[in-house]
Parts: sequence; C-alpha cells; structure tokens
Amino acid sequence: MKSRRSYINIIYEGKDITGELSPYLKGLSYTDNLDKGDSVTLSLTGDKWIKEWAILKGDKLKVEIGVINWRNEGDNRVLKCGTFTIDDLSFSGTPDTMNISGTSIDITKNLKGVKKDNTWENVSLKEIAQEISKTYSMDLFYDCTEEFTFDKVDQMKESDSSLLARISKEQGMAIKITMDKIIIFDEKTYEDKETVITFNKSNLMRYDLQCDDLEVYDGCELTFYDPILGEYLKGKYEAPASEFYKVKTGKILYQNIDTGVTGTTKEEKEKFLNERAKKILRNMNKNETKIKISHMGDPEYLAGITTKILGFGRYDGVYLITSVTHDINKGYNCSLDMRRRLDF
Repeated sequence: MKSRRSYINIIYEGKDITGELSPYLKGLSYTDNLDKGDSVTLSLTGDKWIKEWAILKGDKLKVEIGVINWRNEGDNRVLKCGTFTIDDLSFSGTPDTMNISGTSIDITKNLKGVKKDNTWENVSLKEIAQEISKTYSMDLFYDCTEEFTFDKVDQMKESDSSLLARISKEQGMAIKITMDKIIIFDEKTYEDKETVITFNKSNLMRYDLQCDDLEVYDGCELTFYDPILGEYLKGKYEAPASEFYKVKTGKILYQNIDTGVTGTTKEEKEKFLNERAKKILRNMNKNETKIKISHMGDPEYLAGITTKILGFGRYDGVYLITSVTHDINKGYNCSLDMRRRLDF
C-alpha cells in the first residue's frame, strides 16, 4: 500500500498561499462546532509576518484539509473547512512564532459586536431571524418543525447574534452562525439520525468521560397565562428514570413562558405546553453524560454526526458529536467532544 499522508490548502484574500506558507507552517488547528461559530488557528515560524507581510484583522482565510491513501489505497478526501475572518494575532519568541486565529463569523459585520436596543412585538422566532439575516445579507436555514411566537421580545444592550442565541435556547432550539448563513435547528433531529461511526475504547488515544448532575432535572413545569381563556395554563413533562441514578433527584425546573401557544381549546393548548416542557427539559439535561476522545484524524469527523461508543459498559450508547478539533502538527489527529443521546 502507498503511504498515507495529510495536507492543507490555504487561500488568503483570494490567493492560494499554500506553497509560500509551507516552509514556515508549524501547525494548523480547525474546530467544527455544532451550535456556535467554527474557528481556525495557524502557527507560523519566523518574523516576516510582522515585517514584509503584514497580516491584518478582518482579512479572509479559506482552509481545506485533505488526505491521500488514508484508510486504504485510493482513499483520497478533502474537508472544506470554510472561510474565516482573522480576529486575533499573536507573536511570541524565541524562536519567533506567529499565531493567526480566525472565526467563521464575519467580524467586519455588526452581527456579533454591536449591542442594540430594540423591541419586537407579535413576532415569531423565524421572523426575527429573517429580518436579522436580511440586515446582514445572510441566508437563513430554519430547520425547525414548529413556529415559536412571542407577544413581546426586548433586546437591551444585546447584539443581534446574542439575541438570536438567547431566544432560540429558551425554546429548546440551537443556533449556529457562519460567514454567510444563520442556522436555527432542533438538535433532537440530529440525535435521531442513524449512526455512521463507531468508536471503541480499545482504539482511542485518550478519553475523558463525565456524568454531570449540576443542571440535570427530573421534570419541567411551565406556566402560561392565556388572555383568551382568561386563566393560567400549565404544562409539564417528567423525564424517564436515569440508569445513572439510584433514585430520582426530585429537581424540577419551573418556568413562566410568554411565547404564543398553539391551539384553541384548553386541552389543545396544554398538550402544546407539555411538548414545550419536554423540549426545554431536553435542552437542560442534554449534557448529562459527555465524553471527549482523541483519535487518528479523519475528514469525516464532523459536528452533528451521531456515533456509537463501545467499551464503556453502562455508558455505551449513541453519542452526538458537538465539537471536533482537527489538528495537523507532525501528524493528523482529532479531538472530539460528544454527549450521550437522551432517552426522550
């Protein structure tokens, strides 16, 4: 079999500079996240980067990671990491080293950095996202099966990206912002997909498994005042017993909600509230069991993919990849953060 190898391609401000950087490239790290912007860091040797080649914040980088004969002969693949805006530069020595960091969110736009005051009335989450995406000439991918309507949403000294993240999370949804796209989605849709990768404890370079109960609840109860019916409505959901607890903790998450409720009768509206309570509880409990592993790198390791974890006894199961860091530095390795799929 021919020897396998990995490589990178770097486009800087529209120009392929891979060949020029190669003699100075110490390493590259690319992180793909499920529910926040991605990032990349290049480490370069020498001091030309602060002399004849002045790299500036706000400049654009496009990065690709490729493999040749990786798992077997002829297994040639490319991971298109995307376009990044340089947002951090650091220089250290000796020896001289420049670290260039970029984010998938365009810092030259005001989406993330400028704090605003605004009030939204009789509006849905999708409508707010549509207006904000239009303001910044971005595409919106709204991957949710239901609408979330609000009587009123206050934006006080808050950036548009923070506003969207806050109200999406409050409804049990997730959000990711890239260079030219806003994505709002239901993480359960990704958790329920068929697994495509299996990791066994015996094949891992390193692992760290945690079972956390700080933000884990047995149930969720919601209260909503319905002005049409003229009364308070309640919704609740109780999580199935966890195999990781001897007895239930008794912790209940109580919330008053002001979003619109679907339905005309009391029964229909309370059914809706029960489903909303389930979504909110899932969002709170989703990180109950987490694992971080290190493995030989591969372009197929991406956030949002479900995997099987084996060799950990009762902690075996289906896990959702929430973050992957691809490191190329005298080799190609990946560090993956995952959480175990809930039973509800």
